Amino acid sequence: MKILSVHKFHYIEGGAERYVFNLSDVLEKRKHTVIPFSMRHPKNVPSPYDDFFSPYFNPEQFKSTKNPMRIAQNAIRVIYNREAQKKLASLIEKTKPEIAHVHSIYHHLSPAVLKTLKDHHLPVLQTLHDFKLLCPNIVFLDGKNKVCTLCSRGNNWHAMWKKCFRNSLPGSFLVSLEATVHKYLRSYKKYIDVFHVPSRFLGSRIIQNGYSHRPVEVLPYTLNVNNYLPNYNPDNYFVFVGRLSVEKGVLFLLDAIKKIKSIQLKIIGTGPLEQQMKERISREQLTHVKMVGYQSGEALKKLVSGALFTTAPSLCHDNSPLSIYESFSLGNAVLGSRMGGIPELIEPGVDGLVFEPDNTDDFADKVEQLVSNRDKTVQMGKNGRRKAEKLYAPDVHYERIMEMYRKTCKLAG
Repeated sequence: MKILSVHKFHYIEGGAERYVFNLSDVLEKRKHTVIPFSMRHPKNVPSPYDDFFSPYFNPEQFKSTKNPMRIAQNAIRVIYNREAQKKLASLIEKTKPEIAHVHSIYHHLSPAVLKTLKDHHLPVLQTLHDFKLLCPNIVFLDGKNKVCTLCSRGNNWHAMWKKCFRNSLPGSFLVSLEATVHKYLRSYKKYIDVFHVPSRFLGSRIIQNGYSHRPVEVLPYTLNVNNYLPNYNPDNYFVFVGRLSVEKGVLFLLDAIKKIKSIQLKIIGTGPLEQQMKERISREQLTHVKMVGYQSGEALKKLVSGALFTTAPSLCHDNSPLSIYESFSLGNAVLGSRMGGIPELIEPGVDGLVFEPDNTDDFADKVEQLVSNRDKTVQMGKNGRRKAEKLYAPDVHYERIMEMYRKTCKLAG
C-alpha cells in the first residue's frame, strides 16, 4: 500500500514526531511505501520528497516584522495555507498514494490541506495527538496555565478573551479565528473519514463535542520495545523526562521535592523554564535535585533505566505521553498525575501509582511508598515492561492500524 503521511514536522520535535517516524518504520519494514508531506526545515530528516514539501513557516515570524501587509500574509497562511495545498497536490499527482494518514497540520500547513486530499479522492485517517479540534490552544490550558475546556463547548473566542495562546492577545485572536474559520468550513468534519486517538480520554471528548458522526478508534502509540534494555537494579533516584514548561508540572516537582529527602530527582529535558528552575534549585538549596539537560539516544535510555521510577506530573490533560511508554519499556514503574490519558496507562499497584494533580502531599506520599517498598517498585517496573511488550509492540500496532486503513478506505467509498 502507498500511504501519504502528512505532518507539519519531519524531524523529532516531540512525542507526535516520534510516533510518526515509528509508524513509518513499522510500515516500511512490511513493504509498504510511506510518502511524507511536511514543511521544509533545517532540522528535517532527508527525504526523496523534499522538493514537494511546503516552504518553511513558523508563527514566530510574526515577531520579526511590523509590516501590516506581511503580518496579514502570515495570518492568512496560518488559517489557510494555499502554498501547502499546491505542493501537496503536486506530490499526490506524482506519487498516486492510496490513502492519507494525517497527523498535526495546524499553524504550519493548516487544515486547508484536508480539502486538497479530498479533491484528489483520497481516504483520510487522522491521528489526533492533542486537543486542537476542541481547544485553539491545543492543551486545555488558559493564559494563566489553568485547566480550561470552555472552547470545547463550541465558542472558540474564549481562547482570545483568556489570552490562552502564549498569554498573547494577538496570538490568541489568531488561533481563535483559525478555529472558528475551520469550524465554519467544517474542515475536519467533512474531510476526515476516521479518527485515531491514542487515549480513551481524548476519544470520549471528541465524541462528546461534535465528532460522533465518524468512527473514533482508540489505539495506543507504538515503539520498538526491543530497542529498550531494562535495568532491574536501579540506583536511588527517580526521573522526569520532558519539556520544562508549566503544564508539564516541573515547578510543582520543585515544590513537592522539598517534602522528600529519601531519594534524588534527576530532571531530563529543556524548555522555557530551564533557567528559572536552575536559579530556584540553587536559591532554595535543593541539593537532591539535579538538572541534566537535553538527552537522547542511549544516554537517555541509560539515565531512565537506571532510575527507581519515572514521574509524569502533568498539570494539563496530557493525551498519551510517550515518555511513559518508554519508561515501561525500560523496566521503570511510573508515578503519574490523574490527568487526561495518563491514568489509562498506569495500573496502580501493578506497574506504578497515580497521584492527585497539583497535590504535593499526595505526591510525596506516593514517592515514599515507592522508595520504602523498593522490591515491589522493581517488580512494578517488570510488569510495566511486560505491558509494553504486549500492548505497544510493532506487530500488535501494525495489525490494528491496517484494520483502520481498511475501514477508512471502505468508508471513503
